[in-house]
Amino acid sequence: MEEKEENKVNTEELKNEASNAVNQVKDTIKKVDIKKDSIETKGFITEMFKNPLEKLREIVENGKGEYLKYAIIVIAIWAVIELVRKCFSLSFSFTSFFNLSSIGNSIWTIIAGVLAPVLSVLVMSVIVLVMNKENKKPLTTIISVITMAKIPVVIAALANILTIFSSQISIVTSPFASFCSVISVVLMYFALKSIFNVEKNSDFIKKFVLVELIYYVAYIIFSLLRIYI
Repeated sequence: MEEKEENKVNTEELKNEASNAVNQVKDTIKKVDIKKDSIETKGFITEMFKNPLEKLREIVENGKGEYLKYAIIVIAIWAVIELVRKCFSLSFSFTSFFNLSSIGNSIWTIIAGVLAPVLSVLVMSVIVLVMNKENKKPLTTIISVITMAKIPVVIAALANILTIFSSQISIVTSPFASFCSVISVVLMYFALKSIFNVEKNSDFIKKFVLVELIYYVAYIIFSLLRIYI
C-alpha cells in the first residue's frame, strides 16, 4: 500500500515538474532576443570549451534561467541543422511526386529529423529526473546541462552538412562525428555526476551505465518510429 502511495506521489511530482518546465520554456522563448542571446550563447559555449567541467558544474549548482535560454537556442540550431540535412537527403522523382505514400514517408522523415534533437535531450532528462531521487534538481536545470553536454554532437551534425556537396567529404566527417560522440559521452558522464552529486567515480559509474542503458532502450523504441534520438 505504501509502495503504491509512493509511486503515486512520484508520478504527481513528475507531472508537476514537467508542467513547470513547459511553462518556464514558454516564458523563456517569449523573452529570447535572437541576436543578443545568440551572441551570449556563443560566448558561453566558447567558455565551456575552455573549462567544460567547471561550466557544467556551474549550470547544475546555479540553475539560472539564462542557461535554459542557451539550451533552447542550441536545440533550435540542432533542429534546423537536422531539417536541412533531411531535406537535402531526400530525392524526388516525377513519379514519386504523385505517390502519396512516398510523399508521406518523406514528410515523416523530415518531421522525425526535427523531433530527434528535442527528444534526445528530453528522454535523457526525464530518465535522470526519475533516477535522481536523493539530489533532486529542476527539470529545466537537467535539460540545460544535458544540452550543453551534447554540443559536440551538434557540431558533428553541422559538419555532416558538408556531405550535401560531396559524399567524399564523409571520409573526414564520419570519423570526426565519432570523435565528437566520444567527447559528448565524456561530458555527459561528468554532467550527470554533478547532477547526482556523487564524488567518487567508483560509486557513480554503475549509475551512469544504467542511465545510458535505459536511454538506449528508449533509442531502440523510437527507432521503430524512424526517430533516431
